[in-house]
Amino acid sequence: NGHYSGQDWRSAMRSFILLLISLALWLRSISCRPSSSCPGGQFLLKNQCVLCHPTCFECDGHELFDCTTCGVGEDGQERFLHQGRCRAHCPRGLFPDRGHYTCLPCIANCELCTDGNLCAKCREHYKLQNGICQQALCDIGQVQDPETGECTNCEMGCRTCSAEDPEFCSACIQDYFLFRQKCRRHCPQSTYEDRSSGLCLSCLAPCEDCRSNTRCIACQPGYFLNGEECVKQCPMQTFSDSSGWRCQLCHRSCQTCHGPHSTDCDLCVSGNPPLHGQCPQVNCPLGQFVDGYYLDQDSSCVEHCPSGSYANPATQLCEDCSPNCEACVDTSDNCISCSRGSSQLFLHEGRCWTNCPE
Repeated sequence: NGHYSGQDWRSAMRSFILLLISLALWLRSISCRPSSSCPGGQFLLKNQCVLCHPTCFECDGHELFDCTTCGVGEDGQERFLHQGRCRAHCPRGLFPDRGHYTCLPCIANCELCTDGNLCAKCREHYKLQNGICQQALCDIGQVQDPETGECTNCEMGCRTCSAEDPEFCSACIQDYFLFRQKCRRHCPQSTYEDRSSGLCLSCLAPCEDCRSNTRCIACQPGYFLNGEECVKQCPMQTFSDSSGWRCQLCHRSCQTCHGPHSTDCDLCVSGNPPLHGQCPQVNCPLGQFVDGYYLDQDSSCVEHCPSGSYANPATQLCEDCSPNCEACVDTSDNCISCSRGSSQLFLHEGRCWTNCPE
């Protein structure tokens, strides 16, 4: 009949409203979808195109490590992607792939390369052979050349040495000692050979030179070498030898001595004073005599013969002077004074006279 009933009209209006709601929801969903329409170097953030970090070609954030692709920047600099960052140079062990502007790994054990097939420099303990890195086992006294990977000889005596300079040793072979990065057969003056460490160690003051930390062989000025020790003052029964700065032993008969000879005594062990600077051994064995002492008529060893006698060095005896002679020298007839008795005596030409000769 061409007319809608009230119920039909309400049903049609409900359908129309639902259609409008569906259309509104669809339009809203369209406006919320991410857009890929941002230009290079930008990314979409809250419906806005935001600049990437200046080094990125494309990104998903504005930080340095948010890059997704790299390329040639506005400054003309090539950059390559590695771990979310666009780098001007790839790290060691990687090479730049200029087709995709990414950093790709070199072949195994390679440190520097220009592509993924050939190596230019190998990692430590590997050597380069025909563009491939092979394990390098250097002998004792050798080191791997950091450029070629080949084994190079260290300086003579070295057990291990610096890869940058093989002349700089870090440890020595047996019977060599390390001193100032050199291996030496013998340690220099003022040092000693320490076999436990293989090092030349400094002598301890006041040693000037030494065999060990307790055995001196020369002393600093003002000190004397006593055995293997440096002392300021030489002990008893030694004397200071200024020419060699050593404490020299006195003769066994001396309690103290002054040098330059060991027999130049100041005090004798026996308690007797020295004779002409020397200490005789008074208790001589049977059949021997004391040099410098004389046997008098009482069978005693004396340094000076008594009055009326003279010292005969040939016999080591005190022998009588001539009659009437109180004192004589060298011979019995060489008087130097006459006896004083009841009659007066006169000395003439080494003899004593009752009357002067004509």
